[in-house]
Amino acid sequence: MEFELPEAIVIATVIGVENLPCDILGQKTLLSPDGENRTGNIKLPMNWLDEELACLSREALKDGKFRTASLANPEEPEQIVKVMLDPYLPCQELVILGGGHIARQLIQVGHLLGYKITVIDDRPDFAMNEYLTVHDRSICCSFSDLEEVVRLGPASSVVIVTRGHLHDMDCLRTVIKYPFAYLGMIGSRRKVALVKQTLAEEGVAQEKIDQIHMPIGLAIGAQTPAEIAVSIAAELISVRRAGETLSLKDTTPVKQGEICEMLTAADRETLDAALAAARDKTPAALATIIKSQGSTPRKSGARMLFYRDGRAYGTIGGGCAEAEVRRMALHVMDQDKPHIYRVSMTADIAAMEGMACGGMLEVFIEPVTTFYRAIEGCEN
Repeated sequence: MEFELPEAIVIATVIGVENLPCDILGQKTLLSPDGENRTGNIKLPMNWLDEELACLSREALKDGKFRTASLANPEEPEQIVKVMLDPYLPCQELVILGGGHIARQLIQVGHLLGYKITVIDDRPDFAMNEYLTVHDRSICCSFSDLEEVVRLGPASSVVIVTRGHLHDMDCLRTVIKYPFAYLGMIGSRRKVALVKQTLAEEGVAQEKIDQIHMPIGLAIGAQTPAEIAVSIAAELISVRRAGETLSLKDTTPVKQGEICEMLTAADRETLDAALAAARDKTPAALATIIKSQGSTPRKSGARMLFYRDGRAYGTIGGGCAEAEVRRMALHVMDQDKPHIYRVSMTADIAAMEGMACGGMLEVFIEPVTTFYRAIEGCEN
């Protein structure tokens, strides 16, 4: 059978149960954006659980964040199901229109933030860039052909840094027709005022014009291409995280919920590799961080796939913690049952791996056969 998932879906996996009549550990439900259409193999007649999962899935798809939750039966509170909800979304893509000096710096920062990057320029020497990776794309074409070479959508962040005003306007006219995660354009205040006036005269709704970040970036006094790239990246983070764009020295720290990973291209490909292993019946186990405390290299939502033959895909941070999880993954493959494994990073181990202090990881390790059973609708 084919293992293909829709572009937007939440994978809900049972990672803990209390006081239930049967073992559903590792069973899954795949929920659509509206939370109503689903498939999977959680077969217990639990309407309360279905309702809770539908609500949580809508939240997960809205903010794109990995989360875990403990859900209790309202009628029998002692019955508890703990789930992890993993939004399976299109990878966050950073589309850079113009391949000049700012683009070269922004590519490097974009990789640190987990973006898959596309650079488009009408000059071959500028479309190609030594900083692009195998996950990225470089396209040489006229900016007027933008719609023919790239698909824009809610997961697209678009930065317009072309070499001229006319090219900028061509790009804006195209991109503004589509939904986007972020749209920014470089330019002076005078240029920005002219662009806004032109778009308004062409009938573009004011609401759409107000969504464009121009001049682009946060006000950090950036001057060099590298500094401007950092300024743009900071604004991307602010938009992704709904952050306050004030200086840290001028604000009082606000207690946030648990820090989780934003889905990266590599994490998405790790999950795709797990689905491929399930389809091909290749022995493998998927490890997903479901909780982290203290200083840890990666946070909740990060995942890594381990094969029995020693290969691995993705990372949950490297070092001793990853080695421990690898050993447990082999055990999970042998038992063909999910397992929660806790890794404690002592201060000494943390120091060796470049972290300030110790931390703790809680990792849910599951055989890839759980995906096969969920998609086939089989019992565990």
